[in-house]
Amino acid sequence: MLTKEQIIEVLDKWNFWKNTIETGINRDKYLNKLKLFLKTDEIVAVLGVRRSGKSTILLQLLEHLISNKKVNKLNTLYVNLEDEVFYPHLSIELLTQIYEAYKEIINPHNKTYIVFDEIQKIKGWEHFIRGIYDRKENVKIFVTGSSSVLLSSEYSSLLTGRHLTMEVYPLDFKEYLNFNGLEINTKIEELHNKNKLIKLSKSFLKEGGFPKLVLTKNELLRKELLTSYFNDIIVKDIVQRYNIRDIAKIKNLGLYYATNFCEFVSFNSVKGMLNENSVETIERYSTFLESAYLIFFNKMYDYSLRKQLANERKVYFIDNGLRNAVSFQFKDMYGNLLENAIYIELFRENRDNIFYHRSEKEVDFVVKKGLKVNLLINSCWDLSNYKTENREITSLTKAMDFYGLKKGYIITIEQEKTIRIKDKLIKVVPFYKFCMGSFPK
Repeated sequence: MLTKEQIIEVLDKWNFWKNTIETGINRDKYLNKLKLFLKTDEIVAVLGVRRSGKSTILLQLLEHLISNKKVNKLNTLYVNLEDEVFYPHLSIELLTQIYEAYKEIINPHNKTYIVFDEIQKIKGWEHFIRGIYDRKENVKIFVTGSSSVLLSSEYSSLLTGRHLTMEVYPLDFKEYLNFNGLEINTKIEELHNKNKLIKLSKSFLKEGGFPKLVLTKNELLRKELLTSYFNDIIVKDIVQRYNIRDIAKIKNLGLYYATNFCEFVSFNSVKGMLNENSVETIERYSTFLESAYLIFFNKMYDYSLRKQLANERKVYFIDNGLRNAVSFQFKDMYGNLLENAIYIELFRENRDNIFYHRSEKEVDFVVKKGLKVNLLINSCWDLSNYKTENREITSLTKAMDFYGLKKGYIITIEQEKTIRIKDKLIKVVPFYKFCMGSFPK
């Protein structure tokens, strides 16, 4: 058991009490949402894939409180539950000891702001957090986790009505521009920087958006770091969490999905490819990969939920850079990289309302608003080939007829034009414009 003095010694290096903590480039989209959450009493859960920037964003929030709201440094507490000193002691008792040591030795006055980072490391953590909430202590609590399971089982069952959630993803394209020193605020700035935006969009589709990696220019180091991210997600967020014995099997499944991203898969077909006897094991392991934000499955749109579940799913990967670092590459992947990035961009804002369409022809993305489909999108790297353009237009117009829509979209890497076919309008939009707000997502 750690003494209170030992606990404070560990905490001291992570906190603003006596130190200047490097908090990097502000990610205002998330920071502004957290500032809004400050006005409530609810516990805030910040969730997302490992290394996406959750901890840094919360440190940015604490720094904001200290600098702008004049909160005393001692009234902020950041607890890194992955610190190696804490590792042998992970339990509710440790959380209690940390909290008591902070109150006794640091002795904060007035309202305190506490971050418990990677809270899922502690079994039963929600009981401890709820206890503080129910006692109405003058504390604002933030927790982070690298598993979407916290949105459902442990988290919601005990903390219903007591929490707010925010999911954090690797940098989107606008954030990627900011990290690369380019800020676009007006249409004229966008026009003047068109060539630079196209060039950066190509880099983004290759490198991905993990914050630290965007600032790492050495390609070999970047690949090594991304490979370590992948291994940490597999081991720390899946193997350890779900007590999986066969590490190779879950890792190979993750690599299979990375290699075959943007392709149709069924658990039965994956079972055969990986020489696994049980389709249930593939389905269960796939759910674990999805809960760690590593992969996502896009279902076919149908008014029947049963048919949605029965049809093949398309698999997407959290980040192009991560995918490129760990997967095998058998062909020119530019089209897949574009499609994957479009899916992740749509997923951020329409989590449960994205599908694909399959009837006579396939459309890559169907986006639903309320009970109606309101957006149809095809992804195509280059439309200069007539047969390619005709294929994309034909699939869109047939789907537009099916859903009663007059407008559809094709996202390309740089082409832009408007195509009119009778009473229908197809907008060809470059990827950078799709990402920058001039698009009805």
